[in-house]
Amino acid sequence: MREDGIQTASAAQDIGLSPERGELALPVLTMDETAFDANVEAMFDYVAKAGVSIAPHAKTPMSPELSRRLLGRGAWGLSVANLQQARVFLENDARRLLVANQIGGRRSAERFAALMQRFPDATLVFFADAPESLEVIDHVGRTAGRTVPVLVEVGAGRAGARSLDAACAVIDAASRLSHVELAGVAAYEGAAATADPQETVKAISALNALAGKVHALLRAAAPERTLILSAGGSSFFDLVVGDLKPLASRDGNTELVLRSGAIFFHDHGVYERSLAAMDVRGGFAAVTGVAALDAFRPALTVWAEVLSRPEPGLAICGMGMRDVSYDQDLPVPLAAWRDGVQTASRDTLGSVVKLNDQHAFLRLPEGSGLGVGDIVAFGISHPCTCLDRWRVILGRGADGRISAAYPTHFS
Repeated sequence: MREDGIQTASAAQDIGLSPERGELALPVLTMDETAFDANVEAMFDYVAKAGVSIAPHAKTPMSPELSRRLLGRGAWGLSVANLQQARVFLENDARRLLVANQIGGRRSAERFAALMQRFPDATLVFFADAPESLEVIDHVGRTAGRTVPVLVEVGAGRAGARSLDAACAVIDAASRLSHVELAGVAAYEGAAATADPQETVKAISALNALAGKVHALLRAAAPERTLILSAGGSSFFDLVVGDLKPLASRDGNTELVLRSGAIFFHDHGVYERSLAAMDVRGGFAAVTGVAALDAFRPALTVWAEVLSRPEPGLAICGMGMRDVSYDQDLPVPLAAWRDGVQTASRDTLGSVVKLNDQHAFLRLPEGSGLGVGDIVAFGISHPCTCLDRWRVILGRGADGRISAAYPTHFS
C-alpha cells in the first residue's frame, strides 16, 4: 500500500480488522463495499434506462479486480489513458479498451503494436485529433499487422479537434492510410466546463453539436458501419446523454458509450458538488426517478491518528500529501473515535486547513476534546488523485471490518 511495502505485505492479515478500533497501522485507505456496490447499481441502472453503454475509466482505481466487477455487471469495455494502463488490463483479461487519449509519436506506436501482438484477441480503439495523430495510429496497425479502429476526437480545453474543418482533416487523412478505420467520434466534455453553470451547459452543448456534425460525415462515408459516440465523464454525463442519445437512436447503428469512472467511488468534494449541480438540472432523476445525490454515496475514507495537540484549536494528524488528494479540495474530517467509541462527528471536528507531506493540520472548534491517539476518518475530494497514492485498497464490509484487499497497479 505504501512505498515501503509494509501495508502491501500485511494486507491479507488486515482482513477482519477495524480501523476505528486502532487495529490497523495508520494512515490507511478503505473503500466501503456497500457504498461501492450501491454506486455501481445506480450507474448501471441509469445506463440501462438511458439506453446507452459505459466503458468505465479504469485509471481511477487501476484495480483489475474492481474493473472486473464492472465488466461482470455489463460494462461495454474499459477506458484507459496510456500504454501502461492498457497493458495492466489486457494482462488481466480485459479484451475491449478505449485508449481515451492521444498516444504520442512513432516510438509509442511501436510499443502499442507490440502490446497488440501479445493480445491478438483484444480490441483497442484509439483517439485521433489531427492527421499527424492518425498517421501514428496507422503505424500501430501496420506494425501490428491489422487495421485498428479510431475515433475522431473533438475537444475544447484539452486535446481534440477544435472545429469541423480540423475534424475533416482527420477524415480526409484516413482515406490515404491503410491500417486505420474511422469508427466514430469521441469527446471529453469536462474540459469545456467553466465556473458558470449556464456557460458550462452552452459550452458542452456546442461540443456535443460538433461531435454530432462529425458523426454525420462519418455516417455519410460509411452508411453500413457500426459507429461509436463516446464522451461522458462523471460530472456531466447527463448533458452528453441528453444531446447525443437522440442522435444515436435516430441513426440506429451507433453506440453511445460513456466513460464515467470516478462516479463509482463518489466523494465529499468535487463530485458531491457536481452531482448537486446535476440535480439542479434534473439530469439524473429525469432518467431514473431518483436524485443523483440520493443515489450515490462516498465510498473512500482515509484514516489517521492524532499525533499532536501543540496549541489550542489545532490537531496534527498523521496523514498528508503522500496519502490523500488535495488538488480539488482538502480532505474533510468526518468522525473521530477513541478506543473504538465515536467521540466526534463532522459538525464538531472543524476543518483541514493545510497539508504537509505526512501531516494534516486540523483546525478545531473551541472546546474540542480531540486528543493524541484518537482516530479520525477523512473524506476525500477527487478519487483519482487519492487512489493513486496507495498500493492496496482495503474493502470494508457492512460491519465496518476489512473484508477484502484490492492491489492497485499505478505505473
